[in-house]
Amino acid sequence: MEPPLSLLCVVEDPAISPSSRLRIFQHLEALKAAGISVEVMIQPKRGESWRPLIQKVRNVDAVLWQKILISQWNVLRLRWAAKRLIFDIDDAVWMGKKNHVPYRSGKQARRFGFFMRFLDGAICGSPVLEQKIVSIAPNVQTHLIPTSVPELPLKDHSDSGRSPVVVWVGMGPNVAQIEAIEEELSASHAAHPFLLRIVSNNPPKFRSFSSWEFLEWNEQAEYDAITSADLGIMPLVDDGFTRGKCAYKALQYMACGLPVVASDVGVNREWIENTGSGIVVNSGEWASALTRLLSDPALRATLGKSGWKTVQERFTHEQLGAQLGAVLRKMILTR
Repeated sequence: MEPPLSLLCVVEDPAISPSSRLRIFQHLEALKAAGISVEVMIQPKRGESWRPLIQKVRNVDAVLWQKILISQWNVLRLRWAAKRLIFDIDDAVWMGKKNHVPYRSGKQARRFGFFMRFLDGAICGSPVLEQKIVSIAPNVQTHLIPTSVPELPLKDHSDSGRSPVVVWVGMGPNVAQIEAIEEELSASHAAHPFLLRIVSNNPPKFRSFSSWEFLEWNEQAEYDAITSADLGIMPLVDDGFTRGKCAYKALQYMACGLPVVASDVGVNREWIENTGSGIVVNSGEWASALTRLLSDPALRATLGKSGWKTVQERFTHEQLGAQLGAVLRKMILTR
């Protein structure tokens, strides 16, 4: 039997970044099953020595660097030391962020463009991200691997007679996305009452909308909070950063059999509306879309079942973990 291929995954600290947990740690067993021996290392922080990292890089078949952009000098050090250099991306990292607000950043764009030209391959969370890399480095081998969600049983979400529960899940800085549609939430609530459930590490600061509850996010209770709701929402302000989003929240809702209403941004139309899993909307269309689904339990059930089937067919941990293993083997062995 041939020895396993060796891969060093250099990731963001999982304590502050869900990406490393969801895209790397989640699939370690699948990579092992694919014949890849994986070591995970946290990316050096600013001012830390790169020597231990470079020593490890020289002794493995490939390096998978996750998402964070680095200086040109550090890119060159990685490239000189690595036999194969692969990049994992699930956000529009060529954009800058200040106080969690994205903006066009010449520095980030230059770093991104430089890094991409030295890669052997890239694992991309959405088609938008893949197209961005190809536009800069058309010879880089790219593969689309969305962020996976668990395979869950389909729960009966038929009308219970109570007011429907609309759920939003997200990190604290993204609460601003739900605050941005407050007026439309209020208009929809006036037409058909509902309870909005916020699952996050920060509560929203609504001006007047009051029909909501806050649940502190934790990994164990996250899917219970979704499954016990009736409808999932994913509002996004349309900008260069959100267009690179990988529809992860929507996939979570779909895995739980919930219909989705999401902003028509990035990959959402392709993965939500085109699969019959929900409705995508533009600004000003939230109230009518929410009211339509809140007042029609049968439509919610139909869309929710379609979304659940879509996840079973394309987005589960098992399927995407196996795909990741196969793709990485191909990238490592390609010369």
